[in-house]
Amino acid sequence: MSEEFRKDYPIREGGFLKQLGGFDIYRSPNLIMAIVAVEAERGTRDIRFYRWRLRKDAQSGQEAWKVDLARFSVGRFDFKDIAAKVERLNHRFRDTQSKAESSHHA
Repeated sequence: MSEEFRKDYPIREGGFLKQLGGFDIYRSPNLIMAIVAVEAERGTRDIRFYRWRLRKDAQSGQEAWKVDLARFSVGRFDFKDIAAKVERLNHRFRDTQSKAESSHHA
């Protein structure tokens, strides 16, 4: 995850949301996943998870960033709890997979 604070996410400005800035979770030439602070027209603020994919428009052939199945509030998330659960899953499934793969190669 990048530590760099950014304000250049492909949120359509002039819509009902204004981006205040955020942080990348993952970025590649074709995919951006980020946590972004936004402000609605009414002045309410929220923190949201976004995932954008660079897609080619079928009619124009031009590439554009499109929201890809994620744009939800994370304000109620307990990130310490989420991190602990991810660690448990990693320990239970990824660690055992790594051990199984290395025993097959031995």
